[in-house]
Amino acid sequence: MGTLALKDVRVIEYGEKICVPYCAKMLADLGAEVIKIEKPVEGDMSRRRGPFAEDLPGKERSGFFIYLNSNKLGVTLNLEKATGQDIFRKLIKDADILIEDTMPGTMGKLGIGYRQLKTINHKLVMTSVTPFGQTGPYKKFKGSDLIGFEMGGIGFCTPRWAGTTEQEPLRVMQMADFFTAMAAATAAMSALHVQRERGIGQHVDVSQLQAMVRLNPQNMYYWPYEGTSETRASQSAFAPQQFIRCKDGWCYVHAEEPHHWQRFVAMMGNPEWANIDFFQKSTGRAEHWDSLKPLIEEWSLQHTKMEIFEMAKGKIPIAPSNTVDELMTSRQLEERRFFVEVDHPVAGKYTYPGAPAKFARSEWSIRSPAPRLGQHNEEIYCKRLGYSKEELVKLAEVGII
Repeated sequence: MGTLALKDVRVIEYGEKICVPYCAKMLADLGAEVIKIEKPVEGDMSRRRGPFAEDLPGKERSGFFIYLNSNKLGVTLNLEKATGQDIFRKLIKDADILIEDTMPGTMGKLGIGYRQLKTINHKLVMTSVTPFGQTGPYKKFKGSDLIGFEMGGIGFCTPRWAGTTEQEPLRVMQMADFFTAMAAATAAMSALHVQRERGIGQHVDVSQLQAMVRLNPQNMYYWPYEGTSETRASQSAFAPQQFIRCKDGWCYVHAEEPHHWQRFVAMMGNPEWANIDFFQKSTGRAEHWDSLKPLIEEWSLQHTKMEIFEMAKGKIPIAPSNTVDELMTSRQLEERRFFVEVDHPVAGKYTYPGAPAKFARSEWSIRSPAPRLGQHNEEIYCKRLGYSKEELVKLAEVGII
């Protein structure tokens, strides 16, 4: 194994649910030391969200929390009290990155906003992740994954119905939160590069709304030129670019190019209907898709998704629409050792997705499970900041940790 790419990076995480924890997790998985700050007693609200190990709710049994917080150190700290703010400032002194998700202005009112913190640590990269950013008329508005998804324009294009916008859009689970987290991690790492090159920090303002608009590039580059926007039409002007039913589910067929269509027809055994005049061009096939689809499915329903995939590979762009259980047994993902096991002392051992990329000279690994609530209080507060165990007890008694 190589060295940990971010082994000399120190990160403070102060956020809940998905955006900030997942952003910090991506850095932690590459070796950054991440200290996750949670509220005393309550902890991150995701600890109360299922699924739970053995279907028994508990703060240390949430699969949701465990997935998002592996490789982190965990402490409890009340930032609404002056003593908690003092402790926070001590943590910030040697931190490279702070990732937080409070509403704009909140940290400043507590005396720990970027302007105050940069006087303590001028190299600090403070990454603030909010629904709409630190400025603008919506800056004080609360948000959510669904709000970001819909206001960012992605929801309008789902689902892709047959030429109508009369039905309501559908949501895609947690896409906005996870994509925003990835955007925040990219931004934080870019600012870290500037810090390492020039010795200066900065405040990084991440807006979920803007992250989602960036995820919608086709509409964004068509609109200035043509004044058009992608609609929810279930079929494009060319075909086939559609899902077809198979014996055990669905496959997506993308074969509107002449050579792809010819190969697809040959794969189906050169049926006579393929010689019909209006099936000869991709536009004609799209116009008569309601007639063409049943003819294709007479063949596809005799085969499984993987049978069709195997027949098509290297010849035609066809892909199976995989379910989660099929992903877990994928030969491709198994060969690349994508899935990893996380052994949590309370919840037990579970399998989770691993890294999307392999590094030739750097290590990616799950080195520790998600921390139990306040698990590393003594390690951080006593061994690093110099508090005694007796002081820790008193801090706990008055609700500081």
